[in-house]
Amino acid sequence: MEKKILISAYAISPYKGSEYGAAWNTVINLSSKHELWVLYGMSDDHMGDTQSMRKYLEDNQVPNVHFVEVQPGPIAKAINLLNKAGLGWFFYFAYTLWQQEACKAARKLLLTEDIDVLHQLGPIGYREPGFLYKLGKPLVWGPIGGMMVIDKRLSANKPMMTRFKFGLKNLINRLQLGYSSRIKKAFEYADVLISATRAGQYTIMSRFSRESYYLSEQGIIGKIRLDETKFSSDVARLIWCGTHIERKNLQLCLDALAMVKHSNWQLDILGCGPLTDKLKQYADNLGLSKNIIWHGQLNRTQAIQMMESAHLHIITSIAEDNPAVVFEAMSCGVPSLTIDHHGMGDVINHENGIKVPVNEYPILVKDIAERLDKLFAEPAQLKTLAYTTIARATNFQWDKRLAMLNRAYDEAIMAHEKRTAYLMPDENLIAL
Repeated sequence: MEKKILISAYAISPYKGSEYGAAWNTVINLSSKHELWVLYGMSDDHMGDTQSMRKYLEDNQVPNVHFVEVQPGPIAKAINLLNKAGLGWFFYFAYTLWQQEACKAARKLLLTEDIDVLHQLGPIGYREPGFLYKLGKPLVWGPIGGMMVIDKRLSANKPMMTRFKFGLKNLINRLQLGYSSRIKKAFEYADVLISATRAGQYTIMSRFSRESYYLSEQGIIGKIRLDETKFSSDVARLIWCGTHIERKNLQLCLDALAMVKHSNWQLDILGCGPLTDKLKQYADNLGLSKNIIWHGQLNRTQAIQMMESAHLHIITSIAEDNPAVVFEAMSCGVPSLTIDHHGMGDVINHENGIKVPVNEYPILVKDIAERLDKLFAEPAQLKTLAYTTIARATNFQWDKRLAMLNRAYDEAIMAHEKRTAYLMPDENLIAL
């Protein structure tokens, strides 16, 4: 049944990946069944930067979707200057102010539109739950992410400042999940919760005694396909994609490859970052340079072409919910080798990849190297994995995701009606 849905997305773009793309794909797919109003405040690099979205909407019509641009107030803009200067933690102060503006825009919209359900969609991080829960309407919140505990073993060989940042993030997670009254209220008042990871489901239940659906924020867009011509080569083509920062942990991939016994492999590295030069020198010192091609930053079309030609995708991130690259790999029939944790551990199984248990760094390196050696010794395994990856990928297509969201909306409406039946008439609308 078609519904009128108000979505708070914050960051959205038809051109970008990550949370921008996740929000865009959610909106476009939902619009095939429902009429949407979408609040957003960013489509480019910083809060209030919406140039590309404005241009897109000038040139294109999006049926059943009303985009509502919400600009930050002057205080939020001033605070965001610190974020632009590299002091990222100040962003959350500005973001809270933006969410207040978004709530005001939603409240105004509710005066003229009979909205059936609200959806706090983005960003996936639990730290800023927005204020839609104050509007007295059925509310779905999620997918909710960012609640992971970062395993200290994965950062043991990292610089002191990196270890400090990861430790601080773990501490902040414990404090915010345990003591933030606004986060607690958001979890309490949302009619339906959606977790981005299985571990997040456990955290939500243990911290807030609430059940939640599991749905990764990313899914597979477009057709699932497989380039079978690539299997005519005797060289295993590996691909690693991401920004060259400590959290993405490319060093782990390089250390493992330095231990493999076979040489019938090539690694394509996509992306760049502050550690690029250091990592190139590191790979050279390990004697890997002849097997590695550094492609730098590619556009999406080029990156997808590189992915389609790969036999195995490697992801080594220390902390991640559900990176889009895992789903892009699946859509190309490319299995992923990953550390068995966070969202990657939920999405990857024996059908679409290889999961390596978290362990002390030297053991983890050895375990990855051994798994790679087995594949290089019997490259036919990669072809078998490609076919099972294609089969597994169908579980993450949008028809299944849409069905789950529709159930969540129906459940939110029923839960809200049941909740408000026991409230006084003036108790189910909380003033902002």
